[in-house]
Amino acid sequence: MAVPVDNVIRFPEGARGATIEPDRSQTLAKARELMAEKLAEALGSLLPRIEENFLARGDASTGRVQRELYYRTRDVIHEKAQRLQSGLATAWLTLCEKKFGLGEQAKAAQASKIPVELQLLDLDAMEQDLAVKAIASRLRSGCDEELFAVGHRLASLCGQTESLWFIEDLIAQALDQTLIETGVVGAAQIELLHAMESHAVDAFGPTIQELNAFLVGRGVLPTLRRSYSPSVAGKKPSSDTENVPEAADIFSLLQKLVVPPSAHGGATSVALPMPGGLVGGAAAAGMSLSGGASGPMTAATEHVMASLNALQGAVLPPTTDTALTASVLRDFRASDTGQNLDYLQAVTVDIIATLFDFIFDDTSVADPIKALVGRLQIPVLKVAMLDRTFFSSKAHPARRLLDGISRAAIRCGPHAGHDDPLYARIAEIVERLQNEFIQDTSLFDLLCVELEAFLEGQEAAADDRAVQAVSLVAEQEQHELAALAADQVLASWLAMPLPAAVTDLLNHEWRRLLIRHHLSGDDVAWGVAMSTVGELVASVQPQSDVQSRKRLAARLPTLVRRICEGLDKLQVTDDRRLALTDQLFTLHAAVLRGAAPAAAANARPILPAAEPVAAQIASERIDCGETHLERIFLSPGTAPPRSERTDHAQSLVAGLRRGDWLEFENPESDPVRYRLSWISPQRGILLLTNPQSPRAMSVSPDALALKIERGEATILSVEPMFDRAVNRALETLQAA
Repeated sequence: MAVPVDNVIRFPEGARGATIEPDRSQTLAKARELMAEKLAEALGSLLPRIEENFLARGDASTGRVQRELYYRTRDVIHEKAQRLQSGLATAWLTLCEKKFGLGEQAKAAQASKIPVELQLLDLDAMEQDLAVKAIASRLRSGCDEELFAVGHRLASLCGQTESLWFIEDLIAQALDQTLIETGVVGAAQIELLHAMESHAVDAFGPTIQELNAFLVGRGVLPTLRRSYSPSVAGKKPSSDTENVPEAADIFSLLQKLVVPPSAHGGATSVALPMPGGLVGGAAAAGMSLSGGASGPMTAATEHVMASLNALQGAVLPPTTDTALTASVLRDFRASDTGQNLDYLQAVTVDIIATLFDFIFDDTSVADPIKALVGRLQIPVLKVAMLDRTFFSSKAHPARRLLDGISRAAIRCGPHAGHDDPLYARIAEIVERLQNEFIQDTSLFDLLCVELEAFLEGQEAAADDRAVQAVSLVAEQEQHELAALAADQVLASWLAMPLPAAVTDLLNHEWRRLLIRHHLSGDDVAWGVAMSTVGELVASVQPQSDVQSRKRLAARLPTLVRRICEGLDKLQVTDDRRLALTDQLFTLHAAVLRGAAPAAAANARPILPAAEPVAAQIASERIDCGETHLERIFLSPGTAPPRSERTDHAQSLVAGLRRGDWLEFENPESDPVRYRLSWISPQRGILLLTNPQSPRAMSVSPDALALKIERGEATILSVEPMFDRAVNRALETLQAA
């Protein structure tokens, strides 16, 4: 009987008579146990590296408190390494069990155990939560394909139609739970989570690959792949179960940019005219395409590599930023050696040269950085010739180093100068590659680690400044929420035709009093203040009969006493207090005589609601220790107009995540760039910092959306420069 195409477990080819495990739950249990074991092993390998990192950071730290934190965290790792390993395995298994048995009601009950107020106001918990989410985000960006596959395979085992498994979230939560269970909490916990984030892909990526391999071996969706089409580069695939290109596919697509159809004998196919396709052609050329130069080389290939080594050593720093050495690969291609390259080598040179052309045209990268990247043409070409996975694998050491340089370029901006610390660090990396790289790509790995450590050091300094500003932003946010609550409850009263004295009191002193009670959380005092407002408004309304006036006369002493107590709490000046009480006395005297208060009788009628005032952006500067915080917000009483552009800008702001970069126009200088360090959980206020500046910025979501709509702010692309070059190349190919 034919096996349905949507079956979860499939028989391998030629194995219909073989026995495979029919029990899905048993396969799933073994998968969980395997992952627990591999995660523990991965953490065991990672902890010594983190331990050394904290020791080095402690030695380099100039502040006593920070230095002691680094040393203390390093000691914790050293003492609890074994417990952390076993704890991670246990936490993983526990989380998996909860995932199976936790229904919607149980989830709701679990969530209700923690008061919302505590979640919102605990800044340490916010930082911890951000650190956990950052680990998951780093895994998503570095292991996207593997996570996609393992998520769908596990979902299939559970009988789900789509992937409801987010392995990266489970790993991050398991790490966090492990630290808590072993007593690593507080600042040390957050520091350890940040350290694990930077190594997440290297440490835990292979465990995800091994889990995939295990599931494939058990026949769980063995042919699952993602779709890809150059015509929709950058867009979400229409189907998540179609094939993604192998290295040969990407190479062949790029080949069409540099090789005219006539070079293929007029054929439209992009297959390389070599026996066995790309792999066979490479083998015929004597080259190793599986990583490094592990395979033997022919004499011709050795001659090519010797020529490239000589050219690499001869490439000098450009005399100007515009001298990007863009002609290095073109010149090599035109040389005698370049003219005698075999087909695969020649096409590889042309593709790399074309991709560097796109990098040099990238306006988001500063010219000094482009000049440094231009000196990497020969090392990158050698890598591409030696290892075909370079074109498709973002985990390739050379690709990762280019990604790291891209991260640095984002914070440098298009106007970075030679005195920028990041420029100096990138220059050192380029110098080492030019002087030391022959064929062993482990040098790229080493330089990746060094650049990552440098960038993390800068980000840690920015996060330290962000911590100083978070409490201030949270305090300002609480004040804004209190003011909003006071305005909302007073709005209905102020909409009535009231005497000027009452309106004045409610708009100023009583509004301040309500804000104060809201901030203190004193519900009783808030209720008393609100009832006082109601009584005050009622006391200045005309009283037509004697009995009503007598009841008012009996209530007035209590009302006046409450008003005076409120003024006392606010420490209102004597002159202001006397003016208010005199006006209220005059109003009440008129009412008790049976006459309408003069101010009320002459009050202006209620007018139709005015059109919203055009949105205006306001700002103020607050100094917080060494950090200078600039608050950006919409002026009170103004609102942005509703339009498609506004909605689009607001959706962009809503999609921002910690670590994203934004650029703001500055009328007094070049544009400035900030990194998103924190998002407040109540009003979504964004706290932005710059690793190279003591300045910080807090901006409300509405104000940021308006700035984006006006072109005064831009969300920067985080796509690495090499990936952008590949995508632009494919777009160019499609347009042609």
